[in-house]
Amino acid sequence: MTWLYTMRHKSDVRNIFLIFYRMVCTQFSLPVKIIRSYNGGEYLNSELLSFFENNGILHETTCPRTPQQNGVVERKNRHILEITGALLIGAHVPQHYWIDVVTYVVYLINRMPSQVLSFSTPL
Repeated sequence: MTWLYTMRHKSDVRNIFLIFYRMVCTQFSLPVKIIRSYNGGEYLNSELLSFFENNGILHETTCPRTPQQNGVVERKNRHILEITGALLIGAHVPQHYWIDVVTYVVYLINRMPSQVLSFSTPL
């Protein structure tokens, strides 16, 4: 399943993560066990790190300038952006609709059958 949260500022990460955390715990009755991020300051602020510690969440960070360590996320981002680009170009849609198209692409991906899931949908 892919979730997409849009934000205007990197400082919004903490609030968005708290919303995501509550949604996962409530809707899926599953705990968040590990968060992996790059060494961005938005993930290393004291409030978010104390939240991780208080809730037993392990925070793993990748080495600087090594996107290869986060291969799954990098491939997912590339997949989403390639489909978005194809839709924008194919439909002759202006660039200012980019965020709407990205949101639509994630919506579609969550509803498409996946071979990994025995051809059922993530949703």
